[in-house]
Amino acid sequence: MDFKKIVTKFFEDVPKSVIGIDIGSGNIKIAQVDLSGKRPVVTNAVSAELPVDMVNNGFIRMAAQMTGFMKKIIEKNNFSAKYVVFSIGGRNAFVREITVPTMPDEEMRQAAIWDAGQYVPYEANSYYTDAAKFGKPDASGQQPMLLVAAPKELVDTMLEIGDGLGLIPLSVDIEVLSCYRVLKEQLTDFVLLDIGRGYSLITIFHGGAPVAQRSIPHGSQMFDSAIADSVGCSLEEAEQTKRETNILGAEDEAVHAKYKALFDAVDNMDKEVHRTCEYYRINKKEAVFTNLILAGGGAAMQGLEKYLNRNNDLKVSTLDVRAVVDFSGKIPQEERKELASICAVAIGAALAGGEAK
Repeated sequence: MDFKKIVTKFFEDVPKSVIGIDIGSGNIKIAQVDLSGKRPVVTNAVSAELPVDMVNNGFIRMAAQMTGFMKKIIEKNNFSAKYVVFSIGGRNAFVREITVPTMPDEEMRQAAIWDAGQYVPYEANSYYTDAAKFGKPDASGQQPMLLVAAPKELVDTMLEIGDGLGLIPLSVDIEVLSCYRVLKEQLTDFVLLDIGRGYSLITIFHGGAPVAQRSIPHGSQMFDSAIADSVGCSLEEAEQTKRETNILGAEDEAVHAKYKALFDAVDNMDKEVHRTCEYYRINKKEAVFTNLILAGGGAAMQGLEKYLNRNNDLKVSTLDVRAVVDFSGKIPQEERKELASICAVAIGAALAGGEAK
């Protein structure tokens, strides 16, 4: 499937180096990727905590302050590329499979856009939308289409920030497509679980396309709170424990009892993933999902992948961009694993810049 049709492109030749930016609810991730060689090289990557209230419900509320904040990060960390790709994620990137009668490609695209108001949860004229076909028509001649939409306010603000940074926007990418771009293997039927701070996003991929999404109130903050409540520590100490101590890998029943709230939170998240798959298969009985890919900052919790692999009908793995990109020698070896996970979306967004023609 040609995902490049989903986003607007703004430039002429493939650049040699691109900055990818992933703005989350609590952190911003920025990565620079050198695209000049046979294999992309991450030359710079950083994650920084955002000031309180700068992002609210996925929207950037203070564009001027965000621009100033990002400019300091870019200058401090010596980012040098002049091209940028922003990635829109979470509940602000609407992705859905719809069907339209088989027609010439452009007519099907226009028909899908025309019908977008039936599906997109935004006010009319408040969002950008596009569509592309994937798969084959069914027996009745209905062609599957991938419909994508994002709020104009958010897209326009990102482009405004790019301009304020003196960068040239190549595109605005969709987070799930940024993740798909850095997969080790090009899976077709799988589930992507992006574990954010306040919530997680479940995306169903069928036939190689992200066809359905669901947001669940299970995020890394819930895990931190569960640990903090279990041992009476601060949320900051709980987050450090989550990253450095393999609680989920403990075999001791006393540990399970002590951290019961954490185990319950992880189990409930896994149940929501399977519930989402079952719901999708109500209308798509032929869908058989093989893999569960963990992404986002919450995926860095010690022991999570191994714990979820126990008695799971899905093969669970954590998104690791090192399978498709190299890291520059100037990035310390001990930092690469964490950066590969935390900055995966930003790196995938930067790679999107190399796809523009």
